[in-house]
Amino acid sequence: MRSVKATVEFSAFLAIGLIFSAHLSAQENSPFSRYGLGDLYPSQNIATRGMGGVSAAYSNEQALNTANPASYSALKYVRYANGTNGGLITYDLGFSIDNRTLRSVSLGQTYKSTNLLPSYIQVGIPLSSKADARQRNAGLVFGLKPATRIHYNIQDTVTESTYLKQTLYEGNGGLNQVFVGLAKRFNNLSIGVNAGYEFGRKDVNTRVILTDTGSFFNYYPSNSAQNTSFWGLYVMPGISYNVKLSESKKEGNAYSEAYFLKFGAAATLAHTLKSSTDTLRETFSYNSSGGTVPIDTVHSVSHVNGNIEIPMTYNAGFMLSKKYVIGQNAVATKWAIGADYSAGKWSGFSYYGAKDRVIDNWMLRVGGEFVPSLTSPRLFSRSTYRLGFYTGKDYINADGNTYNLRALTFGFGFFVKKFTSYDNNSTFINTAFEIGKRGSNVNNVTENFFKFSLGLSLADLWFIKRKYD
Repeated sequence: MRSVKATVEFSAFLAIGLIFSAHLSAQENSPFSRYGLGDLYPSQNIATRGMGGVSAAYSNEQALNTANPASYSALKYVRYANGTNGGLITYDLGFSIDNRTLRSVSLGQTYKSTNLLPSYIQVGIPLSSKADARQRNAGLVFGLKPATRIHYNIQDTVTESTYLKQTLYEGNGGLNQVFVGLAKRFNNLSIGVNAGYEFGRKDVNTRVILTDTGSFFNYYPSNSAQNTSFWGLYVMPGISYNVKLSESKKEGNAYSEAYFLKFGAAATLAHTLKSSTDTLRETFSYNSSGGTVPIDTVHSVSHVNGNIEIPMTYNAGFMLSKKYVIGQNAVATKWAIGADYSAGKWSGFSYYGAKDRVIDNWMLRVGGEFVPSLTSPRLFSRSTYRLGFYTGKDYINADGNTYNLRALTFGFGFFVKKFTSYDNNSTFINTAFEIGKRGSNVNNVTENFFKFSLGLSLADLWFIKRKYD
């Protein structure tokens, strides 16, 4: 009966995630996504986004950290006083809403868009059937998430004395990842790896409408379309090392207070995506409902195969934390603070052998989290509060002047339901807010953005073993 209930819960979670992803992925509008494979989507979970995206040395079974697969070794196998024990399975789902304001210096215009986008759907499973932290040392995570997003709609109008030329640039698509990750801990050292399949599309249309204002000539609009699909495998190894700096126990307390320093690093290795492109150039007209009707095909080529070279990217950092310890188990975090540095060799990116307007990027992230009172019955006192920032250089270099990227972040997380000896379910909600800017005074187009992200983590016991008299 228990396995049936768990299977139903997981199936419902997966169905919600897939429906969610299918309906929310096509709302974004960003002209920056015209280059490379589009806007890079955050790899961090919602919890770490609230503290600047610091994730290289972060681990939390209630918010799966796929940015460093070594963190999976911390997934819990729990034991209760009534003799019940089992693997604490975590279902993790996230999405984001962002509001963007684009400003063009040359045109003196402002454009706004609001976008609703999926972040990830993933499941974490502990593989060690031990409740004690000294013996708990392996975990498995699998999931689906976007890696990049392409969606833009840009219109350029040129007015002359005898004609009006309107050019519409449209693009849609992006890169997605389905993956499985494993991690193993050896004393203080944890090693993990994500391996997965990447797939996606890049559909680009350039439509030109020419109107002769000086005579009675009419010109048919033209369209140039390129539809590319790509796919391939990727590997992401990760490592972390955790050091207990000190531990002390106060008189009358059942727990000790300990300070930990953790280092972590992860990298997505350089890899090649296979691709296939269909190209079409045609003239067309519009029907009464606004749809396009082809008139004459000028050029058509299908299934042109090629390669897309994706460079290596890496992330490394540290985290200092204060935790409450019972026996050998760190049962709760009072506070944590850390920093990450990430970079990518995007100058090595190529699309069918051609370079694009992308450059090497880097990012510095700093942030932390704090719980006012771990034992308080009040929701806001026992919630987790996070604050951070990030600053760096974007990989997209649209105008040749490079784009600085920076943001202030904050967020909080709280339990909707806590574990008890009679109910093994819990729900944890994480939120993150980002206020930032892409570009500066040297760029023709700049972007101010506000992002809100919501993560929902559901935990339940599987593989239950019960103690009978």
